[in-house]
Amino acid sequence: MRLMSKILGVAALTVMIGMGLSTLALSTDRTIYDKPHIQSGKIIRGDVMNVDEKSSQSWNVSVKDRETGEVVILHIDKSTTRRDITLRPELGDYVIAQYNQQNNHAYAFLTNERVHN
Repeated sequence: MRLMSKILGVAALTVMIGMGLSTLALSTDRTIYDKPHIQSGKIIRGDVMNVDEKSSQSWNVSVKDRETGEVVILHIDKSTTRRDITLRPELGDYVIAQYNQQNNHAYAFLTNERVHN
């Protein structure tokens, strides 16, 4: 009986920790979108078609919208909110970006997850 209660206790604890970690992972993505200082702008969801590196932290990235087929050249720099600022944009990345339509500066630029080696 004591062994059964220990097993149930460990199982319940595992489930609670798993739920907490998944909530934490989702909240990380939400903080990028919910930041109050990010200005309103157009959102594009698409694939990176070209990357023109201006410096080690500044790029002009061509993104092809998956819905419309329109290609938009976005400027990304150190002021752009990104999930991992150490990764440069790569050809074929799926991205969701929020940008200013007047100068195409990206406020937020989120790419699909990549495996770090």
